[in-house]
Amino acid sequence: MRVEEGAPPRPYIPPSAAGALAACAVAAVLLEHAWHGYLGGKELWLGAGPLALCALVACACTSAAFAARRVGMSAAARWAAWAACGCAIGTVSCALWAASMQASHAALTGSVSAYRFVASSEGSVGSFGVSCTARAVDAAGAEAGRVRLTAQDAYEVGETLALVGRFEELNDSDWARSRFMKGEVASVDAVRVMSIDPPSGFDPIRDLRAAALRAIDPARSEARALIAGTVCGSVVELNQTDASDRFAATGLSHLIAVSGSHLALIAAFVERLMARTRLSRGTCFSIIGALSIAYVLFTGGAASAVRSVAMVCLTMFAQGGRRRAHGISALCLTTIGFVALNPGVVYDLGFQLSATSVLFIAVFSRSIAWHLARLGCPGAIGEALSLTLSAQWATLPLTIPVFGTLSLIAPVANLVVGPLMSGLLLCGIVAVPLCVLAPVLTPLMAVPEGIANASIFAARLLASVPLASIPVALDGLSLAVPYVLAVACYLLWPVLSCRALAGALVAATSACAGWLVFWLFFAPAGITVLDVGQADAIMVRDGSGCMLVDAGVDDAVVDALARNHVYQLDAVIVTHWDRDHWGGLPDVLDAVSVERVFVARGAADAVPEELEDDLEGRTVELDAGDTVRAGDFTCNVVWPQQEVAGEENGDSLVLDVRYDSGGRSLSAVLTGDTEVDQEHDYAGLVGRIDVLKLGHHGSEASVDAQVLDVFDPELAIASAGEGNSYGHPDPACVRAVEEHGSRLLCTKDVGDIAIEPGREGFRVRCAGGSG
Repeated sequence: MRVEEGAPPRPYIPPSAAGALAACAVAAVLLEHAWHGYLGGKELWLGAGPLALCALVACACTSAAFAARRVGMSAAARWAAWAACGCAIGTVSCALWAASMQASHAALTGSVSAYRFVASSEGSVGSFGVSCTARAVDAAGAEAGRVRLTAQDAYEVGETLALVGRFEELNDSDWARSRFMKGEVASVDAVRVMSIDPPSGFDPIRDLRAAALRAIDPARSEARALIAGTVCGSVVELNQTDASDRFAATGLSHLIAVSGSHLALIAAFVERLMARTRLSRGTCFSIIGALSIAYVLFTGGAASAVRSVAMVCLTMFAQGGRRRAHGISALCLTTIGFVALNPGVVYDLGFQLSATSVLFIAVFSRSIAWHLARLGCPGAIGEALSLTLSAQWATLPLTIPVFGTLSLIAPVANLVVGPLMSGLLLCGIVAVPLCVLAPVLTPLMAVPEGIANASIFAARLLASVPLASIPVALDGLSLAVPYVLAVACYLLWPVLSCRALAGALVAATSACAGWLVFWLFFAPAGITVLDVGQADAIMVRDGSGCMLVDAGVDDAVVDALARNHVYQLDAVIVTHWDRDHWGGLPDVLDAVSVERVFVARGAADAVPEELEDDLEGRTVELDAGDTVRAGDFTCNVVWPQQEVAGEENGDSLVLDVRYDSGGRSLSAVLTGDTEVDQEHDYAGLVGRIDVLKLGHHGSEASVDAQVLDVFDPELAIASAGEGNSYGHPDPACVRAVEEHGSRLLCTKDVGDIAIEPGREGFRVRCAGGSG
């Protein structure tokens, strides 16, 4: 292949990469075994079998290294040797970690009141209070283990609590698994806090951070909260604001988290200050390194920040020794060191995002910038865009499964807001210390506060752009595509002509845009009962018209919309105010654009308090006889026939849904939580239908023979969660449907149930197949 003049060479991947990859892979496998050992209550959480297998792999890699060296394959020998080292480090580290965790778990016995708990992380606000990591200290002053402490109030790092509560085992959930990987062996629910002792001992960094936060006063405004997050790494107040959501929606959250970009700015700033001094090169490097370490400790020592400062120190050490710094080598060595000290870091999302983005930036950003320059992109914009695109390429497979969204506006948002956030950091690290040292200088905070307000305004403006962020659901194979593409690009390292490059970009962009346009404007007509657990959420869709009837009980509805490629909604109809019909509405409103929210006549006055701000100005009441349309679907309201509060099952909005277009037809009744007492009143108004969505999840009183005779549906559908405590659908309901001769499907058995109109009957597609 011909390489054009000036093209960046393929970056060198060192053999230490094999060590880093092996160490991470071994740690991931062994810690997963330890987690299942914890859940299963095994005598040894990490048994001899998995450890022996990993040790055999290390021996095999060692043998391969010797064999490759004998036949003169020195490069392969180095890679195999590093892989052997990585396997050995990961195995030993995980064995020690699991043994320590199990010992801590065994030590935490008896009453919670027998221990004192020292808060060791900032609080995180959740549905059940404020939770933080805490060290449990026994009466002798020895640390027994780390736990997840949940209380009603937030506590400062270092505060010691005496409390009444209870120990609870971590349950089998993704959240509990993440806490286990962070070294927490149990959770503690604080029923009553008996006493609080202030942080003890001399800790200048902790005290300086507390003073800085007092000067910033993050509770004062969103701008001050953003300053606290950017300068001090404290995001407790910021996470409770709308600004945090807007930064997330526009792909800007990484600008707040303390990472390599922060350290690079600080290092450049300090280096510029020392440029006119007569300090030696080594002294300058030492000062920058010491300040970087102090800043990481000051901001809380997140794994991503520690990774960054370790790489900075390795790079400066290499430069101080008159050796060429190599970022990828520093990243690999840092990763191995992290696994050796704390193997649980491989499951830390912040570390994963940080390490992969740094790797992709080091490998691909120069090439992307060069190709953008050949296409006529200005140099400064091309450099910034190449960094953003490289980082997004690396992190999308990690963020989509966690957050379920894709920010389409992120490249533009980073170009606009990135410079503002850099200015905020630099002004903040100057203004905040001055305000701490001399409170009379507090007016200086107006400068970073103004930049913070500008950043928040820009983020809000960009987040308001239609389709700025869309829900996305991808399976494991799809998520692997970006990494497979990265490996292929590196191995081939193509250098395309401008015409070929432009053609490839246009083709890729057109394919993605075509996919989006199809689902936005040409989606096939159908009614889909979404699998959202023990809750209701039903999608009525035709072309560009899409409506959601009920919104489930939690954010599972957003995942359901994503897997059905729903990116905007004309309306959401809330049948009534039971939480399993509206609980996911806040998540829906955050994830996609919603024009209106419909409720029954009179129900607007009973909006739950949690929804008042979200629904202000967009709630519309429907009365019997009203019609709502979604494409060629008409949804006629047949119940209730009087004003209701919307708080009872019998208050549910009932829709007679009809489709008749192009020779295809479909009819269905969406019953909410109504049961036979109400169905006897409205069934005659509807008549024969194709599909009946059973009321109240298929309860015992959801249907009877008389109602079925009037509706005469071919298909009855129940929306219920697997293993629900109510036994839905009830055997009496199932028996009545079967005796009538209708087919019954339930979301807990087949997942999403999509019904499409047809010329000679309707078609049913389930998550597990079609019919």
